Amino acid sequence: MIRKLIESDRSSVLEYLYRSPSLNIFIIGDIETFGFAKDFQTIYGQFNTENKYLSVLLFYRENVVFYSHVDQFDTQWLITLANHEFLYLSGRKTLMDLIYPHLSGFDYKELYFAEAKKLTNEFKNIKISIKKLDTKEDALLLYPLLESITEFGVSKQGIDHFVEGKMNSKEMGVTYFIEEGGIAISTVATTAETTKNAMIIAVATHISARNRGLASYLMSHLMKEYFNKNKYLCLFYDNPQAGNIYKRLGFIDTEKWVMINKR
Repeated sequence: MIRKLIESDRSSVLEYLYRSPSLNIFIIGDIETFGFAKDFQTIYGQFNTENKYLSVLLFYRENVVFYSHVDQFDTQWLITLANHEFLYLSGRKTLMDLIYPHLSGFDYKELYFAEAKKLTNEFKNIKISIKKLDTKEDALLLYPLLESITEFGVSKQGIDHFVEGKMNSKEMGVTYFIEEGGIAISTVATTAETTKNAMIIAVATHISARNRGLASYLMSHLMKEYFNKNKYLCLFYDNPQAGNIYKRLGFIDTEKWVMINKR
């Protein structure tokens, strides 16, 4: 049986999801932050005959995340997916490989999933100011940088949607950036922050400012902040060069993740 989850399901679904806190960071973070009554978020659960969870599906704005402890996908979920508009569907590779053959008009992208629980290499030789995103003006300053990174898909959102999303995201994480000459030249952010961890996203440096260690400097700053709060960090990557930078800072590959994007 598949049904929409409500507030009274909070403790049971979090208990299920916290058995794999890293893989479920998006679902856990969204439940802990926004709960079950927001119009931009819906959570469904599938149950067996003993009313035990078999899988969970989160709709958050244009994003969908699917999770199950076992490698199975019930095609009943296709009805639920058909009743919602979404641009992105993601989950661990073994589950996405079961879902993807049922979809049309979507592209498949495989990513590495990595975690860090300590900082192994600090970048102390850069003396430059780091800013924390706080206002709409900060978001507007950041937009051109992230729009220039095609794989982020920011241009599909549009500037107004991007700014709104950044303001909402302050409840779920932080965004840091470096500004030079009135232009944001490097940034890193977290999202889906839970009681145990957070997800690093949107690591970017303007093409004119690369090879200066700015992204590593921002990452080092961010990692120290979270480790001081006794929280660990997760991230996705598909670029081996970026992966080497993350690994020098302390990240270790743990899983394969797949993002399915609407064309």
